[in-house]
Amino acid sequence: MDLVNLFEINDKVKIIKDLSMMTMGNDPCHGWPHVERVAAYALKIIDDESVDYEVLAIAILLHDIGRFYKTDLHHAISSSKVAGILLRGLGYPDEFIDKVSHAIIAHSYSLGVTAKTKEAMVLSDADKLDAIGAIGIYRVIYTSGLTRRGFKDSLNHFEEKIIKLKEKLYLPQSKRIAEELHRRVEFYINWLKEELAGVGYLS
Repeated sequence: MDLVNLFEINDKVKIIKDLSMMTMGNDPCHGWPHVERVAAYALKIIDDESVDYEVLAIAILLHDIGRFYKTDLHHAISSSKVAGILLRGLGYPDEFIDKVSHAIIAHSYSLGVTAKTKEAMVLSDADKLDAIGAIGIYRVIYTSGLTRRGFKDSLNHFEEKIIKLKEKLYLPQSKRIAEELHRRVEFYINWLKEELAGVGYLS
């Protein structure tokens, strides 16, 4: 299975792919580029053939789509609701929709829902791998620029969330990949602290 085939398993998945691309756009942090990276990580960490690739593909395609709709709901809950409406419209059975919904809900770090299926574990791990390493550092800096978040708040985000993601992974291959990515974040945090302290910013 490769990235192209994952998103073109059948005509229904192709429709969902097209919708995801149009809705999510080119936002490097949570848009279509993020979806592609999560899919690439997912394919790296799958350790057997027990995964339902159709469930996984759709969950990846829709896991952040709720971010692009105006709602007060948590983005994973909103994404799950969008997925349910779309999948019912495409004729998927309730059991299939429940599996996709669980994977979407369980990928969220802040909701703290434990992944109970292999597809949910894969999505959760792949999403978190994209939030650490050099890519994760870029995403924090990019978001800080957009939201006008300062050095101290960005540093807090690294220490309160990003640095903890490695401990939230499920699968052995995910944990192996995360080791080096985690070290890169640790190095960056230490350098940032050192430089900010050097100019009296953290005193």
